[in-house]
Amino acid sequence: MMILSSGVGDALAQDLKSMHNLPTAYAGYTGNYSDFTLVLDERFNVFDTQMWEIGDGAVGGEAACRFQPQGVKVDNGLLNLIIRKEPIAPGWSNDHQMQKSAYEFSCGELRTTESKKIRYGRYETRMKAPARTVASGYISSLFTYTNEGEPREWEEIDVELEGGRPDKFQANLIYGRNTWQWWATRKWGAWEDKINIAPVDEWRVYAIEWIPTEINWYVDGVLTKSLKQEALNCEPNCVPPQIHPTPIPNNLSQLMINFWIPKDEIQNDFGGNKKRNVYPMYTQYDWIRFYELDAEPLAQW
Repeated sequence: MMILSSGVGDALAQDLKSMHNLPTAYAGYTGNYSDFTLVLDERFNVFDTQMWEIGDGAVGGEAACRFQPQGVKVDNGLLNLIIRKEPIAPGWSNDHQMQKSAYEFSCGELRTTESKKIRYGRYETRMKAPARTVASGYISSLFTYTNEGEPREWEEIDVELEGGRPDKFQANLIYGRNTWQWWATRKWGAWEDKINIAPVDEWRVYAIEWIPTEINWYVDGVLTKSLKQEALNCEPNCVPPQIHPTPIPNNLSQLMINFWIPKDEIQNDFGGNKKRNVYPMYTQYDWIRFYELDAEPLAQW
């Protein structure tokens, strides 16, 4: 039996406990990172209403489905986001604070609650997109998002998987001011990259590491993209279509995941053609972990 004193001993005890309770991940996964502390270890054994809330809107004018409660299901230690072909009547959206039109498909979205806002840290999930044999047009994701304040700042950091690119993932930074229109954010740059990691329809671990000076994206522990503040500053020149310097996001945000299908008008450019989709269609999440940055602790965690 090992007896540990407070201070360093407590930290060591926490590390040992973490090592013995690691989720399934990839070879060499330790779950420990210098300068970061684990504050959320979501295994989806139950649906935690203190942590998560279900979306009821849709993805702008891009989505062919509306987020509904039946699009989110925790079952046997997995979170399933589900797209179904079923009529959805027009109705009010609390998320969007507006009336939504009718849809022919339902889909699923989850976000951290208002009391669990997030900021700098490391965000990890083990997820699996639907099999390419039955899913050719969809978007599934892990991302941080806010669009509020004065001026209103759209700040978003994405991991996105697409049915049309089943061997790639998209790593994005989106920033804009006083707009809800994606195209208007191009003034602050197009920081999207489609990265070959083959395949996304098997279990993979995706991570976003967000700190004040840079953002890093990892897949199965391998760094796949890095954006540093100096690359966004328009010095000596902006990177077209950018015309304004772009800050690394610094506002409190929500951690979000969603699964949806694109409208016909955009599917060949984003998400993929839906012709081989078989419904119901599932994206699965095994776990989500959030490590806050030790130098920027969050009061609500």
